[in-house]
Amino acid sequence: MVATKHVEAAEKFDLVCLLCESVFPPALVYRCPSCAGALEPRYSLERLTRYDHADPEQVYFDLLPLTARDFLDSGVTSRTPCRPAPRLGAAIGVPDLWVKDESQQPTRTTKDRLASLVPAVLRQFGVKEFVASSTGNSSTALARAVQMDPAMRGIFFCGEDFVRNHFVAQDERTSLTVVAGSYVEASAEARRFAAAHGLHLDAGFFNWARREGLKLAYLEALDAMDRTPDVVVQAVSSGMGMLAAHKGMREYLALGELDRMPRFLMVQEQSCAPAANAWMEGRTELTADDVIEQPSGLATAILLGDGSPYYPYLHAIATQTGGSIVRAPREELVEARRMLAELEEIDVCYASAATVAAVRNEAAAGRIRPDQTVLLNLTGRSRMVEPS
Repeated sequence: MVATKHVEAAEKFDLVCLLCESVFPPALVYRCPSCAGALEPRYSLERLTRYDHADPEQVYFDLLPLTARDFLDSGVTSRTPCRPAPRLGAAIGVPDLWVKDESQQPTRTTKDRLASLVPAVLRQFGVKEFVASSTGNSSTALARAVQMDPAMRGIFFCGEDFVRNHFVAQDERTSLTVVAGSYVEASAEARRFAAAHGLHLDAGFFNWARREGLKLAYLEALDAMDRTPDVVVQAVSSGMGMLAAHKGMREYLALGELDRMPRFLMVQEQSCAPAANAWMEGRTELTADDVIEQPSGLATAILLGDGSPYYPYLHAIATQTGGSIVRAPREELVEARRMLAELEEIDVCYASAATVAAVRNEAAAGRIRPDQTVLLNLTGRSRMVEPS
């Protein structure tokens, strides 16, 4: 940890509702008390100072909801490469293609980004134990971060179909409970457990600390590029990462670090694509008919059967930026992953490969032009057993 002067949280940021714009003082509150909308930190900052440090969180400390640097543990995340991908770009009709390779993170996914901020924010508010659930990547990253702090404890839940994607030590510091059912059932059990034991419940998508960590991948990418991307692309389940990206880019626009807002393209696997289906049908909300009881597909990191609490935020981002939410079938994910490996020597999971499939389709349809700059966030590599 890095020693620094503590300031009052209220001096650095407020919490603002994304729906009704109500403003609240800093607290471990994740939903708006007025309308239940998602909250986000807003900073009083006129210029950005990037600090020379190996840890990304220290570099971008001014844009994080922390009052002191020593709340952060060192080594939770790494800076990852962002570079042109000319051979892949030429193959899919987008010559000016850039890739941000988050598979270089310690646990192989971008979820290490959120794992750096969640414990740090909990320390700031005096919380030493929490409960969380995920399909694997978030819990794996958080469990590793917990093991780096002797004073922290994490209790994790997962659905039975996602056990193979979890690497959580079973000891006095971290534990993993397997629940019959999917991510939805695991999340419900985590809520019940936290309530019964009076423990802090990680709010997933609605946890603004998660999103503040995830946005750093995009700030790094923008700083590495010598131009503003016309389109940014990421695979989504809840869309937490895209909400984080949009927040970071709004901040860069306000600070004069970016000259325009890119178009946001979000992609889901066709076998589990409730958000993409609703977008294509022109709907602003998901209903019970959109719920997929048993999500299946290759892109395990984004298999979310019920996206109804999150879809309105994705719809808003796509609408505001002139973007869209699309889907890609299994065979296109397989081909896209092969192309990434052969043309750019990047090994990623199928969720990451979905971004390539989406851009290829959008370029073929003329919705992405050959003269446009496109940034792919390759969010990670797979820890799952490969399909036969």
